[in-house]
Amino acid sequence: MSGPTEQRPARRLVVFGVTGHLGQELVERLADADWPIADLVGVASAESAGSTFDFRGEPLDVAAEWPVLKGCDLVFICTRAAEALEIVREALRAGVPCIDCTGALVGRTEVPMVVALGAPGEEEEGLAEAPLLALPSSTTLAWAPVLSALVDSVGVSRVVATLLSSASAQGRRGLVSLSEESIALFNQSQPPVPGPAGQAVAFDVIPGGGVDADRVRAELARLFDGAFGLAVATVQVPTFVGEGASLCLELAAPLERAALEARLEAQAGVQVVSEGLGSRGLVAVEEDGVEPFGPTLRDAAGSEAVLVGRIEADPSQPVGQGWRIWLASDPLQLAAEHALRLAARRLGLA
Repeated sequence: MSGPTEQRPARRLVVFGVTGHLGQELVERLADADWPIADLVGVASAESAGSTFDFRGEPLDVAAEWPVLKGCDLVFICTRAAEALEIVREALRAGVPCIDCTGALVGRTEVPMVVALGAPGEEEEGLAEAPLLALPSSTTLAWAPVLSALVDSVGVSRVVATLLSSASAQGRRGLVSLSEESIALFNQSQPPVPGPAGQAVAFDVIPGGGVDADRVRAELARLFDGAFGLAVATVQVPTFVGEGASLCLELAAPLERAALEARLEAQAGVQVVSEGLGSRGLVAVEEDGVEPFGPTLRDAAGSEAVLVGRIEADPSQPVGQGWRIWLASDPLQLAAEHALRLAARRLGLA
């Protein structure tokens, strides 16, 4: 951060989608930050008219109508992607920079898209003047540092990934739907109307559900300049929070396990979990036996780090060139943390 709070001008910020999970998390983090904030406007749909949100101990009204953006310092867009472009156009007309968290600008190569890890690098020098910034998906935020640790050293030829997303990928409606469906099944009562997934999720999985695989592929191809082939399969699972992924990596050259772990451990935002609580399927855990290996989605809940574990050699590939690794992350924490880092760099507060 820069100097003392009193030496910095107070900022005027707008959060579109303030009543959603990411919007609420951003407000909480802004409240805890040492940024001088003169005004914070939270905007949501007409359904939220009359509600309030808390910011630094004060209740603020949720705006159902767009505020005047001219004169504001930064706009966060946490709405659905379909609503983002009109907000972007209005922000550009008003001359106010904005951070799009919806993925609506992923295909616009003129809009910077940065994974904000560690100190600002040379490739981020232009961020202070950029009118628009695109925040990658939480999946990309989780995978990018792991892949970067290997692409930049030994090289990666191909990645085959299976992504497991929780009900939180569908926002609050997804969580409510999973809860209501689970209760109905336990009580053997009439099932509720299917939620945002379009079909029941409780005690089931939905192939192709939860996360936009095309967006993930496009973001990673852009970040790594198409350095490796990528295949992604997505599955929505009946858990409430977190996101897991199994990555099968084909390296460009052999790498020993110790060297692989060392590269991952040295990467900012990555935490290697080699033992401890975790999942081992239905294999019983003996009292005096070896503990199962993790990490699980529950382990990752509330963490800003990407937890990596269950590193295994892939016997179908040459020795040292094929590895399977498991990732567990908290999508909300990753998205909020990176959005705030981008905002700090755009406003000159980093």
